[in-house]
Amino acid sequence: MKITLTGSLGHISKPLAQALIAAGHDVTIISHSDKRTADIVALGATPAIGSIADESFLTQAFTGADAVYLMITAATNEADVFEAGRKQAETYANAVKAAAVKQVVNLSSVGANLGPEVGALHIYNIIEGVLTHALPNVNLTFLRPTGMFYNLFSNLTTIKQDHTIYTNSSLTKPNSWVAPVDIVPVTVAALTSPLAGVTSQYVASDEKSYTEVAALLGHALGFEIKLVQISDDTMAQNLRASGAPTSFTQQFVKMTAYERDNDFYADYRAHQPVLGPTKLTDFAKEFAQVYQK
Repeated sequence: MKITLTGSLGHISKPLAQALIAAGHDVTIISHSDKRTADIVALGATPAIGSIADESFLTQAFTGADAVYLMITAATNEADVFEAGRKQAETYANAVKAAAVKQVVNLSSVGANLGPEVGALHIYNIIEGVLTHALPNVNLTFLRPTGMFYNLFSNLTTIKQDHTIYTNSSLTKPNSWVAPVDIVPVTVAALTSPLAGVTSQYVASDEKSYTEVAALLGHALGFEIKLVQISDDTMAQNLRASGAPTSFTQQFVKMTAYERDNDFYADYRAHQPVLGPTKLTDFAKEFAQVYQK
């Protein structure tokens, strides 16, 4: 199959490309940076250098593909993250139609079934809605991974400073987490053995509360990690102090507050995925290696 991937050489797109190429597929990787060209060629893929905001470029990159993999990037820097998501989804849809692609896999997210009440994650509800409405004759698969393991790296600074994780999330409610490597085989199957019509699928690797996560990271690091629940206002202040845009900060805090105070995982449990093989104990070892650097 000829398959075009967005996401450049990111956490998911690079191992996804490697898996597809190893299986004999013809892969094109879209990247905005020509500095990625040599690395893409070294993988055995074809580079397509340009902007995902450029509809004509995307149409060219999608033309001839049996399937395309779509994801959104860098929306957190926009003044209105939701409008940015809508605009990108419309651009993707127009290019898919113009290129006559019949199989699309979109990297969505847990929480995509919810509305504005879920804050930042509402962008995925918008994207899913736009693609579903605009592509009625396309086999459209929405993959809904849960919280990425690598998001925990955002706690490196405070762990180094005072052995503490600060969060406005619940400390004891179980959360679902996923390793990017465990998303890859699910994506490969969705691209190469598509289901007809519009389908969605959750992807997860482990289920642990923040208390359990702190214990696992602390064990790997060799010292106790304290866990402190802070207010939503304090969380917002901390994010703004770190340089996060105000609009994104507001929506991020709204998201974590909703997860804390509501049954965020109801739809996830109703469509419970088989958990992937990579666990937070595995990630904790990687976390410790990064910490030591």
